[in-house]
Amino acid sequence: MEQEVVYSRMPDAASAASELVSKLRKSAESYQAVFFMAAIRYDFAKLSEEIKKHFPNSEVMGASTAGEISMEGFMNDTVVLTTMSSSSVKVRGVLVEHGSKYPVACKAEIEKALQQCGIKTNDPNSHTSAFALAFINGVFNAEESILTNFYSIIKNDNFKLAGGTAGYTGNEPKTFVSYNGKTTQDGAAFMFVKTSSPFDIRQEDIFNRSGKTFFVSQADTVNRKIIKFDGEAAQKVYAKKLGVSEEEAANMTFEHPFGRFLNGQVCIAALAGFTPSKEINLFARVVPNSTLELMNIGDPLEKCDETCRMIRSAIPHPKFVLMMTCITRTLAFARMNISREIISKYKANFPTFAGFSCYGEQLGRIHCNQTLVTLVMGD
Repeated sequence: MEQEVVYSRMPDAASAASELVSKLRKSAESYQAVFFMAAIRYDFAKLSEEIKKHFPNSEVMGASTAGEISMEGFMNDTVVLTTMSSSSVKVRGVLVEHGSKYPVACKAEIEKALQQCGIKTNDPNSHTSAFALAFINGVFNAEESILTNFYSIIKNDNFKLAGGTAGYTGNEPKTFVSYNGKTTQDGAAFMFVKTSSPFDIRQEDIFNRSGKTFFVSQADTVNRKIIKFDGEAAQKVYAKKLGVSEEEAANMTFEHPFGRFLNGQVCIAALAGFTPSKEINLFARVVPNSTLELMNIGDPLEKCDETCRMIRSAIPHPKFVLMMTCITRTLAFARMNISREIISKYKANFPTFAGFSCYGEQLGRIHCNQTLVTLVMGD
């Protein structure tokens, strides 16, 4: 297993694609899979087409970002491209279009891609030698429905999936994902990997439980909105649990997200803000008659060390590393002045790595926020 990571700041799609390819050590035919993460300033459809032209025999998958990650650090306004080359992997991708309206419409295409990759559906052991990578469009709140559709097809809850929601910067809400040169603004790109190499997929969150809970008495699941806790306005109760005014609570949402109880685990749901009617907008779905817990931020550097130790314990000799981290974490690390320390820790543990700042992270069938999802493969 070998990974290369290159990046470009060239302003136009054709020049950026050419520079990326020129920096690679091997010929284009050497790579089974190519992944790229690009700033929203690029013409993403054009960039996708240009990169695919350079890799006609590779499976190529891309996403727009809210920031890019490489050995150079947390970056902006770049294209980061990473490759996968190994005789031990077989890869196949698929593009799911119109994912917010018709998530089941691509069932046949997903089944075909899995079959071409050598992954059997309804196989209780499929997770031992295969996994999925997903880049999902933001804006349409379709992550949960797309994941549910995939797991209804694979029929194995132990099958690992690592995912990131495509991001964007600026005021215009638009995100892009692509597969083999074709782009969509509403859907997902999947890459299925069958391999004899060891792999590790895990999630890191930097929050601790507070013991303070909320009962969701009224919520809008489609629009990811909490209306009331225990019959009271959601914002009012949130501020009360923090022991601050409602105005002060608006500036404390990153440090204090919600924890949802899913499959015996606490999964993070980030607050997107408050409405004039004191409702709480979220970046992940919360259902009525459920219980949430207030979370408190911990020590990101300590948690980073722990995550790296766990990965190295599972994969002593990492060869391919892909990271999807929430944009709120990236911004918080910058405010805390620890971005370089985080990257230094990654450099000390991995020979190279690539990734992007996203608008949500997926681990298996669960969509979360304010976390880091890592995919690491070894020899």
